[in-house]
Amino acid sequence: MGYFEDLTKVFDIALMNFGGTNSVAIALENIDAPTSTDAPYLAGFMLLADTEQADLGFTEQRAGIYQVDINVASVKGSATINKLADSLNSYFRAGSTLRRNAICAEVQSVSLGPLIVENGWAKRPLSINFIAFTARI
Repeated sequence: MGYFEDLTKVFDIALMNFGGTNSVAIALENIDAPTSTDAPYLAGFMLLADTEQADLGFTEQRAGIYQVDINVASVKGSATINKLADSLNSYFRAGSTLRRNAICAEVQSVSLGPLIVENGWAKRPLSINFIAFTARI
């Protein structure tokens, strides 16, 4: 595969595994999200920064954010969102690494954004800040 595909997939696969383990639906980029507010779901998005120049170790470095929107029915309160955020924070803990082919992504931090209520959903974005490295060929 290619750089962008591998970098996106390393986080998509981890999020899918989290969803399977925790019985939470997952909507990845360019895949329809659930419309029923009966059950919560997580939506994953890749937000990349520019690639930094290769160093003497023959690696490229790229920082970015893998954003996970936690979506719960707006009438359910914040407990479900906060519990999912805590679980995601533990799963993608700072210092952990994810690997796929030549890509190694290290989680730097996890942060939680403001609650947004719209169209029957309460959404809170969780940002997984990372640095990714790859060997230059």
